[in-house]
Amino acid sequence: MINIKDLTIKKGNKIVLDNINMSVEKGEFVAIVGPNGAGKTTLIKAILGLEKPFSGEIKINGYKPDDIISNKILKISYLPQKAIVNWDMPLKVIDVVLIEHLRFFGLFRRYPKEKLKKAEYWLKVFGIEDRMNSYIKDLSGGQQQRVSLARCMVKEPDLLILDEPNTAVDAVYNFKMYETLRRLTDEKNLTIIMVSHDIGAVTTYVDKIMCLNVRLYCHGSPSSIDYSEMIKNVYGEGVEILMHGRQCKNCPVGVNKDD
Repeated sequence: MINIKDLTIKKGNKIVLDNINMSVEKGEFVAIVGPNGAGKTTLIKAILGLEKPFSGEIKINGYKPDDIISNKILKISYLPQKAIVNWDMPLKVIDVVLIEHLRFFGLFRRYPKEKLKKAEYWLKVFGIEDRMNSYIKDLSGGQQQRVSLARCMVKEPDLLILDEPNTAVDAVYNFKMYETLRRLTDEKNLTIIMVSHDIGAVTTYVDKIMCLNVRLYCHGSPSSIDYSEMIKNVYGEGVEILMHGRQCKNCPVGVNKDD
């Protein structure tokens, strides 16, 4: 689905991404991990056509990102680190999920039944359906993030790109979110690319991990990664990663499936 060859991106004289070669197949759940300043957000913006290569190329189903977007060849949803919604606006949750339709129906118009049904479905998927008619300013940060995920999914994308989606999400729902995303890849053949710092947890859920720090240090299935070598190369000496999974017991951030 996505093929990146010899991609280098510069900002001024600084190399932000250096000779990146990677691929993402249709229906894969991929995590991009690495420290702050590693170029993770730059990489996903390049996939979206928001950052231009200095050299190399990006192809999505054989097309350049600009062609994908301008010609609507694929449906792509993107959740950036910083929300595109002003959470202080007098909008209800349902308005945010269907925000692309506000310009057609207006703040005081009723949405068509099929749009409401679809929005209700995705709010339920992310466990926030009981707040559908609440004002977004009254929601917690984690609840607002779940609303954003529902907004991304209501357009039923072929490709979902998430930049640290667990921002403000509590530890228990964090794992539920990963489980939901995993289920979406399996049931809907959805392709997901997710930037995350949560290496210890995402390994349980994703198909592929990309370890990035300007250069790509590893690119493969979680079971194929040499984590000690990866941590040394990407994060430096003296750093340890605590691995968590769905079966963690007696762990403040894990979720025991038997509970």
